Amino acid sequence: MIKIFMSIGLLFSINLFASAVHEHSHNGHSHQGTKEGTQEKIKAYTKACDDGDMKSCNNMAVLYDLGEVVKQDKSKAFNLYTKACNGGNKYSCNTLGKLYSNGDGVKLNKSKAIEFYTKACNNDHHNSCNTLGIMYIKGDGVKQDKSKAKELFFKACDGGSMSACQNYERVKKTGIK
Repeated sequence: MIKIFMSIGLLFSINLFASAVHEHSHNGHSHQGTKEGTQEKIKAYTKACDDGDMKSCNNMAVLYDLGEVVKQDKSKAFNLYTKACNGGNKYSCNTLGKLYSNGDGVKLNKSKAIEFYTKACNNDHHNSCNTLGIMYIKGDGVKQDKSKAKELFFKACDGGSMSACQNYERVKKTGIK
């Protein structure tokens, strides 16, 4: 009897872990289900996005970006990320920062990357703050400013980014005020 309960508990915890990993990898958006269910979800996202729901615009952008359940269309994804970011979606702003920083589907433009990472950071996307801090430390697309980097690392660390906490400690050890 104990083995049965342990097996059920193990299966339950594995299922929870798998769900958490999948949800985390797409900013909490699940894209699983039947083809019919997926088509209904896409229609719902599209309508909600058209009605001004920026989370739905971001969801659609992710779908088009990854090409998991719809035909991959980087241009459509970019336009949806832009709409969502302009509407205040921090995840879309962060993604636009990455796209510009890496030249992924757009012309590499560090100034634009800084602009979108800043927008996301100002909206409490802490990984964007950490990324900005790294860019300021290195002088990557922006004038090197270790003091600004330290502020950004602190904000990101305070928001829960462990890598930002490590970066903050490294910068703090150098004696930067």
